[in-house]
Amino acid sequence: MSESDPIQITDQDIAEANKLSLSCPICASAVENNVNTPAVSPVICARCQTLYHRACWEQNGDKCAVLGCGHDECYPYGTELGPRLVIKYSDIPKHVPATPSPNGRFKELKEQQRRLQEGQRGAFGNLLTRILKAFGWR
Repeated sequence: MSESDPIQITDQDIAEANKLSLSCPICASAVENNVNTPAVSPVICARCQTLYHRACWEQNGDKCAVLGCGHDECYPYGTELGPRLVIKYSDIPKHVPATPSPNGRFKELKEQQRRLQEGQRGAFGNLLTRILKAFGWR
């Protein structure tokens, strides 16, 4: 790629940039869900999901100002766009096979760790540990 090659911006690039900012690209002010004042109510570009104030969207010629997008459709923030995934209790199987207790596995791993540590210390370490325990120091 040379310096004269045009920059190509993908939809994924635009979506990533939008995750980083919640301010209007036109006025740079925070976009909030202000439903009492229609001019500053939030709208979203239908293509790249950039947030705008309604008045800013309209001031920009009813199109997206994001480099590489330029889409001319928007929808109000919070608009239901499609079906939702709904899961009811009746969808979940009543009989779920029992899984091993995580506490049992935890105890098993702790015991294995203790045995490894004892093996690493050697006979002198074990003797020292028993002496310390006998005097209540460990």
